[in-house]
Amino acid sequence: MTCAPTPGTFRLLDAYVGWDQDEVRDIVGFADPDGIRLAHPGAAPEGPTRSQLLPWFPDSCLAPGCQRCVWFLIAGSRLLRRDTCADSWTPVFPCNEGHIGCAERNKGHIGCTEDEVGATAVAARGHRLAVVCSDRVLVWRNEGEQLAGVIRARDASFVALAPDDEVLVARWGSADLRRFTSGGRRLGVIRTGVTGEIVGLITGPRRSIWLLTDEDTRLQIHVSEHGGPFRTATLDELAAAVPASALVSVSDEGFCLRENGHDGPVTSCYTWEGEPREAEPPLRDQYVLDGSMVTTQIDSGISRCRWHRVRLDVDLPPGTAVTVGIVVSENSEFEDSDWQTAPPGTTDFLVDQPPGQYLTLRLTLTGDGSATPVLRRIRLDFPRVTSADLLPPAYRQDPVADDFTERFLSLFDATMAEIDRVIERYPALLDPAGVPDRVLPWLAGLLGLSFEAGWDAETRRALVAAAPMLYRRRGTPWAVKEAARIVFGVCPVIEELAADRRWAHTGGSGPGLGSVRLFGRSSSRFRIGGSSLGGAPLRTFGNPDTDPLTAHAHRFRVLLPAGAADEQALRRLVERQAPAHTVGSVRVGGSGFVVGSRSTVGVDTAFVPLPPPVLGGDRPLRLGRDGVLRPGPRGQRRGVSVGVVSAVGVHTQMS
Repeated sequence: MTCAPTPGTFRLLDAYVGWDQDEVRDIVGFADPDGIRLAHPGAAPEGPTRSQLLPWFPDSCLAPGCQRCVWFLIAGSRLLRRDTCADSWTPVFPCNEGHIGCAERNKGHIGCTEDEVGATAVAARGHRLAVVCSDRVLVWRNEGEQLAGVIRARDASFVALAPDDEVLVARWGSADLRRFTSGGRRLGVIRTGVTGEIVGLITGPRRSIWLLTDEDTRLQIHVSEHGGPFRTATLDELAAAVPASALVSVSDEGFCLRENGHDGPVTSCYTWEGEPREAEPPLRDQYVLDGSMVTTQIDSGISRCRWHRVRLDVDLPPGTAVTVGIVVSENSEFEDSDWQTAPPGTTDFLVDQPPGQYLTLRLTLTGDGSATPVLRRIRLDFPRVTSADLLPPAYRQDPVADDFTERFLSLFDATMAEIDRVIERYPALLDPAGVPDRVLPWLAGLLGLSFEAGWDAETRRALVAAAPMLYRRRGTPWAVKEAARIVFGVCPVIEELAADRRWAHTGGSGPGLGSVRLFGRSSSRFRIGGSSLGGAPLRTFGNPDTDPLTAHAHRFRVLLPAGAADEQALRRLVERQAPAHTVGSVRVGGSGFVVGSRSTVGVDTAFVPLPPPVLGGDRPLRLGRDGVLRPGPRGQRRGVSVGVVSAVGVHTQMS
């Protein structure tokens, strides 16, 4: 038990603290955080069992194909193929005279001679197919349409098809693997160094080779990756690296496949001849029927301690049960009749034992053979503290009544303890980074936030975390930018339209008049005698003298590149974040580039080299930047209008 500055009030039994087991029978998993469970029968009580490995190491007469629902089956002297998602098996080799691997009177015959024992193993990968026939291995392409080669391998047991047109062959009584090409040319030998008999051989991704060995009925998984040495692997590693097949059970009568159908998983069972049969009941020999454990004496550190409560964190599948017995002693001595045993399946009960410093726990797991209970943790509470301690002494004078009162009030104390624990953990519900996803809308409601359906959990967490700063700076350009960045992952450009008012110009250091176009009041409101016809808007409201201050006031525009965000969603976000006295608009780039009108760098512009200047010599001038046009030395020139003081040859020149 971990030392603490304050006296302990409970003791845990689990994989992290320890189970303090003293006597154990048919229970395994004491170092597994998932919990302890019943053992498997046989020499490998912790597994893996043969049934657990079937999806990856099927029976040697079965092999999954490269397509969904395709399987190959050796049925006597025939090789059958299960069509895609069909319930029937058809021979791979049609009965045509002269067809490779087909005999005259044996439809689908594999091609093993009379002197050979017959086909013993099959493997498939891509369009290649291989069958072991005692002292040779037959390899076909196009799933049996073309014989690629015959590999001579005495006492061949298993075969696997590897990348680069390679074939791996295992032999009975040997731990080495022979490498061949599909045509039968020998490539070398792989020294695996494993112990035991090879009873399974497959290949996986990253040029990996997986072996299943049997050593004194103990199954072991081995793997070699990228041509490296073989090492021991776990079932979890195999499941993560190699996809599981649909094979779920194998027996003397046949086998079963569980595949996904239109209405969910569908189990199909067949005989070893490929004929349909009824589904098998669940296997009853997966686990032992019962197991037990007795702990060492658990020390409370308190003399004459009144142990209070026992709680179990356990999963109980149908047909399983957990039984707990305890005994308390002061000097480590007790009789068999002193044990207190809770009813089977009880996961929370009070200790009804005399005071004592030590507690011994006896645990019994039972099942029907097809499933096992999984016990993750046991919690022992001490010393006994109930709400009866708050009653006046007059209510506790009778020992029998006092015991009943304590046990009766403990029922309510247990419920109150759960409520108190929720209250203690309540501050954790205010942490946006740690609360469950389903709590985020409730947490946002406390802050006055509302989420849209399209926002994922990470976006919602970021908004809740940034809410204090967003509220503090709400109504500012920074807040609008930050909200858009969190929701859409891109920082927009915000233009305040009032900043576009240009009523004057400033002189530049270069030649010309500066970088600001020259115009005055007559361009913002039509004025008689000062504005050109069609060059200024006609307005009947407001004071013309305040136009420089009121033009585009309280208006702003949010700009984003094309495809950066949903425009409608961005509009809704801007409306919620904009100050009440302002009007915001949203524009997404991509509609073109017009100099001086609706052009924003990074939104709908691209920087390209300027064309070469024409005017200015060593100090070139560019129109619109640092130069304006004015009449030349000969005065202002006008264009030609037909019929208005125009004469051919005088005012015009034909070219």
